[in-house]
Amino acid sequence: MRTAEGAPLIANTPSAALGLADDLARLMDDMVTRQVSWDQLDTLVPDELDPYWQLSLRFLKIAREAWPALRAERGAIEAAERRDALIEAEAKRLAGSDAPVIAAGSTGSMPATAKLLATIATLPHGALVLPGLDMHLDEASWQMIAGNDRDETHDGLPAAGHAQFAMHALLDRLGIKRDEVEQLGNGEPHARDVLISEALRPAATTERWQARIDDSGFHRAVDAGLASLSVIEAANAEEEALAIAVALREALQEKDKTAALVTPDRALARRVVAALARWNVPVDDSGGDALTETPAGVFARLTVEVALHGLEPVPLLALLKHPLLRLGAEAGAHTRAIAALEGALLRGPRPKAGSVALAHALKAFRENRSELHPSDPRRKIGDSELDAAADLITRLSDALAPLEILKGRDRTLAAFAACHRTVIENLSREGDGVVAFAGHAGRALKTALDDLVDSPSAQGLATARVDYAELFHAALGDRVVRRPEIRDVRVHIYGPLEARLQQIDRVVLGGLNEGTWPPETRSDPWLSRPMRRALGLDPPERRIGLSAHDFAQGLGASEVILARAAKLAGAPTVTSRFVQRIAALAGKARWDEVIARGERYLDYARALDEPVEVAPAKRPEPRPPRDARPSRLSVTAIEDWLRDPYTIYAKFILRLAPLDAVDTPPGARDRGTVIHGAIGDYTVEFADTAPVDPLKELMRLGEKRFKPLADYEEARAFWWPRYERIARWFVQWDRERRAGLTALFAEIKGELAFPVGERTFTLSAIADRIERRADGSYAILDYKTGQARTEKQVRTGLAPQLTLEAAILREGGFKTIAPGSVSEITYVTLKGGEPAGKPQAIDFKDGTPDSQAEAALGKLKTLAATFEDESKPYYSLVHPMWKTHYGDFDHLARVKEWSLTGGGDEGGE
Repeated sequence: MRTAEGAPLIANTPSAALGLADDLARLMDDMVTRQVSWDQLDTLVPDELDPYWQLSLRFLKIAREAWPALRAERGAIEAAERRDALIEAEAKRLAGSDAPVIAAGSTGSMPATAKLLATIATLPHGALVLPGLDMHLDEASWQMIAGNDRDETHDGLPAAGHAQFAMHALLDRLGIKRDEVEQLGNGEPHARDVLISEALRPAATTERWQARIDDSGFHRAVDAGLASLSVIEAANAEEEALAIAVALREALQEKDKTAALVTPDRALARRVVAALARWNVPVDDSGGDALTETPAGVFARLTVEVALHGLEPVPLLALLKHPLLRLGAEAGAHTRAIAALEGALLRGPRPKAGSVALAHALKAFRENRSELHPSDPRRKIGDSELDAAADLITRLSDALAPLEILKGRDRTLAAFAACHRTVIENLSREGDGVVAFAGHAGRALKTALDDLVDSPSAQGLATARVDYAELFHAALGDRVVRRPEIRDVRVHIYGPLEARLQQIDRVVLGGLNEGTWPPETRSDPWLSRPMRRALGLDPPERRIGLSAHDFAQGLGASEVILARAAKLAGAPTVTSRFVQRIAALAGKARWDEVIARGERYLDYARALDEPVEVAPAKRPEPRPPRDARPSRLSVTAIEDWLRDPYTIYAKFILRLAPLDAVDTPPGARDRGTVIHGAIGDYTVEFADTAPVDPLKELMRLGEKRFKPLADYEEARAFWWPRYERIARWFVQWDRERRAGLTALFAEIKGELAFPVGERTFTLSAIADRIERRADGSYAILDYKTGQARTEKQVRTGLAPQLTLEAAILREGGFKTIAPGSVSEITYVTLKGGEPAGKPQAIDFKDGTPDSQAEAALGKLKTLAATFEDESKPYYSLVHPMWKTHYGDFDHLARVKEWSLTGGGDEGGE
């Protein structure tokens, strides 16, 4: 639908149009069910309607003509029409029958059903058993339930929203007064029917509560009704589920006692099933799960997302690690290949889209693997693992091909569904079977795809590639998969409707929050409330009335527990209006007792996982044996050793390496690698003599270093201009620096060994740039694309990289450089901003670079000797640079636990 100007009015995407079509089909079913003729649309006056509803009415009149013609063309009738015809046929069959016929448990909410019940009621031996007819409500209030205005609302409970609305309408249709209905049995001893009758009375007559409260007989009935009622008010959904599980588990302590959870909240039902599994309690969950949420449905959704969105890393990994993935092999056959593919390509920046690009990226990784930093964990991926990953990509590409290469806007929804079905078969084929189509959920998925492929509507619906994923989800959104029945169990989970037909000793009514029970009212996008009322259709509040009836029926068990969560997904909830009314009628004192009984289950639930003793977390104190302690470290690792010894323990003793997150864009580390690498390459290549055109050479070397970023156009677009500015600045700075030098050394390796106890400790370094000046002294420079160290950090020994390099130089540890004095220590920051680069010489307040180098080496020797002692622990965050974060292994050291409890004060330095 569109406005006159052509702007989208409602549905601006194919999936939204499909949802709107579902609402139209629901309206059609409603009109058939309520036996409302389409001709009644002519009784609505367009001029009295908003322009939106005028457009809607015009469309409905078109549908009125087109829909019957389409049905006649296909020789079909509507499902609701067929259902009503079958019910009417049954009514005709029973008419005049002399056999005993009993109809039980129906409220006759549909006209066709009400007609059948009326037929049975008139039979000589016919009988109706009405579920939950309120025999206690006073006559005046009973008559108010029908109401003249079915849309009128009183305090949240409209006439159609009353629990007895359907029963009242049925008795009116049968021509029977309420006092003519014979009550079966003497009623339950708990007298809860009196309580619920008063609690749910029409809002317009709630002033009568005061008179009832003053009635001693009513007091006794309320006390009896509340005696076996408990309320669980949990903090969140998880606590609610566990407390319910405890209540259900407790019921099993009594022989042959049954218990059930009744709830419309399927998420709560699944949580309770999971909680009961800790005691191995079998549960018959008769509720269904949305097909798209079952393992087979999730697998199908991942298949679409991966194939149509270029094999994005996160959904691709989810698909590869899904238990239904087979690719022609047995379960788990591709574990090594998946791990190699994840480590090589899917962690860190994402490759280009598509399986071809993924194969190309793996080939490039294999070729450039030797250039990775020695500490990079990706260097450990062997050739056999990479071969397996390459084979996996080939298998995956072949399996996804039907969807991945399907292009063009002339494709139909049915064609996409057919290719989708083929891809699922390819991905989950094991031997002669397809595991994704096995089991009850798999068979439901296969049927749904077959229906979509065979649907005439889908065969005629042109679908764009970008729209299929949402269309598929929308098409399967109303498909529900029922779980297989488990017999001979004493714990059940029911939906509110089916719970009416059960007899259970203990019933838990769960999810009693507004929006869940009762559900939110759903507005009709095709007809406004006045339009529905004029046509004789029920208002949206009818669902509330049915929900209220289900709630009242659930309270009929001998033991009832009401449960709700104060928060869902972190957001506060509102207590169900049904529970609020009972609480108001009961009074604070009585209701506090009901809540106190429910607290018992919360106490049990909280105690299940409560530790015997809560002790503050302590800072970890690993003390590895001397032989396991490192005897060789680089100058860059010494800073970690000083600030955070635990990093040394994790990296060099446990040999752990942090992994990049999945699908992260190129970041500061990648920028630093390419820019630092290009400047370093230039310094190495032209250490002896500067080139004729330095800027041209820097651009050439930059292009080489930026080549791995070719797949990341955004990163190159941002970083290349920065590199160009850095290069222009560096040319001028380098020319000025070289004027006073006699020699230049770049990327030069050095070592310094000294005895520590019975072992020898070796300090290693790779200096970015060492210059020999005309006076014979040296300058040590370090290129930084990040933050340079301050004079205070260097002077106090917390940033000893360059002073230790100076110590190595002074001791002759750089083999091609004669030992000598160091007169300058400088950080050269290369950020590409304004200015593009900046030399930051460390001008020591105390001493000289030589004296600071000697002091740094002395501290290192003391530190190395200290950690030779096997009793010396590798503490975490001894001298952190930042209060909130320092190392890559803070999570392993559980810093957030012990730092908040004061555990860091023990054993600190």
